[in-house]
Amino acid sequence: MPVICYIDYTCPYSYRARRWLRGVAAAGGDLAVSWRTFSLKQANRDPDTASVFADPRTASVSVLALALAHAARAAGADGFHDAVFDALHRDRRRLDPDDLAALAEAAGVDTAAFDRDRARWLQAAADEHHEAAARYGVFGTPTLVFDPRSVVFVKLATAPAGVQALRLWRALCTLARSHPELVEIKRPAPARRGEQA
Repeated sequence: MPVICYIDYTCPYSYRARRWLRGVAAAGGDLAVSWRTFSLKQANRDPDTASVFADPRTASVSVLALALAHAARAAGADGFHDAVFDALHRDRRRLDPDDLAALAEAAGVDTAAFDRDRARWLQAAADEHHEAAARYGVFGTPTLVFDPRSVVFVKLATAPAGVQALRLWRALCTLARSHPELVEIKRPAPARRGEQA
């Protein structure tokens, strides 16, 4: 089953969703994921400020990672996704633009060519971001698109693996595709010991 997953590398929920969906595939789940970019920085910016994609000299790790993702996609360098996610979330590194370039190059991206054509890659990230918002109503990450009528934003506390990953996937597919009347489900935080409800 084809599914689009919109991600932002700085988002821990996107990291968990990537690990989960890879676990679903490893457990025999029927899915083919197209990883797409969506900028939380752009979505949450003050509307009176310039687009985060406007300055090709940007030093924003968040924005550069998305632009590099497009260059990685064009180069067939899928390892870039995991390298950035693992560095930011598993290893808890504070990356700078040089770190991103090193990760991209190790994954197979021609970073010199990227630098020469940075405006093009930023525009590709901007176009994908705006299409996600306009076409599917994406507002956050990760957002899964099964079809234009079945779009869900998910937040995982942990990334399930093995049979649990597959069970969650099947349950989510059922809810997303068969119950359009369900627009939100959220678990409230339990009261702490000693607090009154």
